[in-house]
Amino acid sequence: MGKKLLPLLALVIGTLVMVTAMNQSFINKIKQEKYFAHLNPSEKKGNIVYKTLFLESDRWRYGDLYGLCYLPGYKFPLEPFKAYKHKADWKPSNRILYIIGDSFLADKTLYGAFDGFDNVVFLDRRFPFGPVQPDSTKENYMLMEFAERNLVGYDISQTDEALVPAKVMESGLPIHQKAAGAAQGLPTTITARLNNIIFNKDLNRNLEMVLFDNKTITPFKQLKASLNYALFKRLPKEVAVASDNSRLFLNITVDTANLQSAFRPVSDTEVKVISQNLDNARKYYLTLGFKDVFLSVIPNAVSIYDEQRGPYNHLLERVEQTSALKKVSLLSAFKNSKANVFYRSDAHWNPLGMDMWVNQTNAFLAANTH
Repeated sequence: MGKKLLPLLALVIGTLVMVTAMNQSFINKIKQEKYFAHLNPSEKKGNIVYKTLFLESDRWRYGDLYGLCYLPGYKFPLEPFKAYKHKADWKPSNRILYIIGDSFLADKTLYGAFDGFDNVVFLDRRFPFGPVQPDSTKENYMLMEFAERNLVGYDISQTDEALVPAKVMESGLPIHQKAAGAAQGLPTTITARLNNIIFNKDLNRNLEMVLFDNKTITPFKQLKASLNYALFKRLPKEVAVASDNSRLFLNITVDTANLQSAFRPVSDTEVKVISQNLDNARKYYLTLGFKDVFLSVIPNAVSIYDEQRGPYNHLLERVEQTSALKKVSLLSAFKNSKANVFYRSDAHWNPLGMDMWVNQTNAFLAANTH
């Protein structure tokens, strides 16, 4: 009797797991709690069954690079970033600062970070957001923030920002052409719809998250990662280890086969193209009505901590020297800092590194917006 029940029990459990993974609204609900619950330790997160089955992943708790490789020697808890608020003596200025940036500033609270501005509007370049519309009742400034690696290939005329032909032509940019192609409709047959569900890449990711992305599995992942690295020096393709083994790096900033590598030779011509593209973006934003446009480039972690591992291309410095934009430069401050300004197990800066950027940007804006 017991042997007959086992297949039935396995079928029931498998069905429940599949139904759970197919329920995208439920998956979306638990993602925030699963990956970022450690940032709100005082928050109630449900009963013990719910937490054990669905929550408490270590994928982001100790850094995105640790979550890719699970090497236990780089298991460093992340510190939460502070929320910036206006000072007690702050007075309204009728100014708004728009920041178009990337993951270094995503999900951060910058509302009161800069004394001379009433508000900060952050737009994430990694996701389409269409043409920027500055507030016509305010004095608007634009800050373009880039990770050093993201300078390569940037061209505003190829983004959804440059979709206002009159403004594009006025600024001198080429007209952006969206990729042609018929829109794909929903499958019409039941078989096609089932295939679309069963072989959906989101379903595969959801199943992996429900079944294996849980802190109770972490020790097994660490053991496997340790053996692979000790015996074969094998790492996930996204991760690289520093020359002195002190930290992890995003491999695209190290591997010379990648365009974003800090050790790939970059010609003066390529640097001029990057700088010209940045200058073109400035002209476009000025045409939209921004009073001024500034640039701030965040150095690659490898540019700060391991530039001697190969022939460093000095891309950030060369772009800052050739671009006509006014710049918030961080490279010297980060290199001269005795304290660590990047997480050792994550591709991003830590709260101290961001605070240095906020302070320098605040001083820069105070000197360049009057």
